[in-house]
Amino acid sequence: MPRKKIPTKAELIQLQKLYKTDEKIAERLGNVTPQLVAYWRRKKNIPKHSYPKFSEIEIRELWERFGDDYRCGLELGISKAAFYNWRRRYGLKDKPAFLKLEQLELDLGGPKKLIGKIYHYGRRTIAQKIFAERAGMEKVEEGEFVEVEPDLVMSHLNAADVIERFQEFGLNYVWNPNRIVIPLDSCPGDNTNHDIGMQKAIREFVKRQNIKHFYDFREGGCHQIVVERGHVLPGQLALGTNAETTAYGAIGALSTGIDTTEMASIWALGKIWMKVPSTVKIMINGKLPRGVFAMDVSLFIAKKLTTGGAAYRSIEFNGTAMTQMSISERMTLTGMARSMGAKVAICPFDTTTRRFFMGRTKMPFRPALADKDAVYDDTYEFNIDSLVPKIACPSNVDNVRPVVEVEGTPLDKIIIGSTNSGRFDDLRLVADIMKGNQVHPDVQLIIFPGSRSIYLEALKKGLIRAFVEAGAVVMNPQSGPGPNDQQCLLGDGEHCLTTFGDNRSGVLGAASAEIYLASPATAAASAMSGVITDPTRFVG
Repeated sequence: MPRKKIPTKAELIQLQKLYKTDEKIAERLGNVTPQLVAYWRRKKNIPKHSYPKFSEIEIRELWERFGDDYRCGLELGISKAAFYNWRRRYGLKDKPAFLKLEQLELDLGGPKKLIGKIYHYGRRTIAQKIFAERAGMEKVEEGEFVEVEPDLVMSHLNAADVIERFQEFGLNYVWNPNRIVIPLDSCPGDNTNHDIGMQKAIREFVKRQNIKHFYDFREGGCHQIVVERGHVLPGQLALGTNAETTAYGAIGALSTGIDTTEMASIWALGKIWMKVPSTVKIMINGKLPRGVFAMDVSLFIAKKLTTGGAAYRSIEFNGTAMTQMSISERMTLTGMARSMGAKVAICPFDTTTRRFFMGRTKMPFRPALADKDAVYDDTYEFNIDSLVPKIACPSNVDNVRPVVEVEGTPLDKIIIGSTNSGRFDDLRLVADIMKGNQVHPDVQLIIFPGSRSIYLEALKKGLIRAFVEAGAVVMNPQSGPGPNDQQCLLGDGEHCLTTFGDNRSGVLGAASAEIYLASPATAAASAMSGVITDPTRFVG
């Protein structure tokens, strides 16, 4: 058989336009394998054909169905402008010739369609939409009490207390073991029973109830695990026995903390009565300046709103700066929101959220977006173009000042980690700032990676070795120091800088100790000098 003539580059490009895949091109040429076609492409620098994210059929069907860029964008989880660009790309310039029922926005009293986004039009916020969905109601009002069934409930070490209260119901089985997540994490600031016997009781209960989502100490921080493993999804309702459960709002979920008695009731009955909170809209515009990070933005907002400024309210974070933040940075915003008294904190679903869940879960989800005419209790707009690194001074989160104003304050301990700052990008930032330098001999630097996967990634990239060589102490993955972490406790009159969300007196030992809150960048710069240091000059 004569050797097959190799197509020219122009011929291959033309074949690819017609037949798309290497398999179909090989079939068209005959006596050629797809692997050989792929080899020809690589030799001629022709990239593999990739189908567009949204097909022309998909865009056309949505356009004919709704005839509105905003509503079509909601269906795909993209902005109005983005859908407009896709429509123009496929030459769909005219309004649909025939009006569909979806375009009329009529309520005919029939059953609601559950596929796609949650559509509840009528001046409603994200919190109202999710509460209405989980309560099985058409609409809920602010201040109304509704009975809801959560999509996920989480308890960490205080699951021992929950078990004790659950057993008082006299039931043999929990309501839904697949919706319960129990990571054995030591969360700072919780009155948790750390007795070894209670840990054993948790493990035995988990096996007896067939709770699949159980994570032992080695896995890391409770909130990081829940988000990292895709246990909570956009548009869902999640409850946890820890105040920083608000962090799940970073991925567009509605999440909040409850006490152990309420959690035991959910384990038993599957539902809980909750009050629908009013919503505060916070617009964060501009671009993060050099040396300024999500923690600095959170402290800046805490200063403006004060510790009770969002008491039992929901916060919706919006604005150009927020949309440019990663999920990790958004978790800092939503996790810190509880320090302002917020019951709920949410970053709306967008393309960043969609990318985060690609390959992370196969479960379908329905993001909830606020109506264009949603009614808010208050609206704040902040521009961060000229923001400087911030620090919360003892002993309130809203006692915030620029770092330069307290620069030079001596430190005894620096602790990096927690739901706000224990992720890989935080550790990489610390390593970059400290590169080639040593921890000051008068300071103890203690680092808590957020989870085992973060720890392994830091090991792979050489960050753990860099920390140890610099003189830092790297702890096992968790949210932060617990009562058994003696090296983290403070003595009388000691000064500590942490990246946590709590600087109340006595939270880390002696009541006379002073605790400062700042970003991982400020913590890293201060670790080298031994005193509070502005990180701006250390960041490229």
